[in-house]
Amino acid sequence: MRSGMEVPELMTATQVARILGVSTETLRKWRAKRRCLPYVRVGRHIRYRAADVAAFVERGTVMPA
Repeated sequence: MRSGMEVPELMTATQVARILGVSTETLRKWRAKRRCLPYVRVGRHIRYRAADVAAFVERGTVMPA
């Protein structure tokens, strides 16, 4: 790994599901449908970058008129 390279925080599906208030099964369905929440495959494990989860929440934010 290069010196000074920042490694993003990776979260499990359980952690992300808790943050978003959905089930891990919902996250699995979103992955199958290629829904807008990017994920990282680490071997057989699925992980989510904290910045991607935050961006997903921001994209879903609706500002009242």
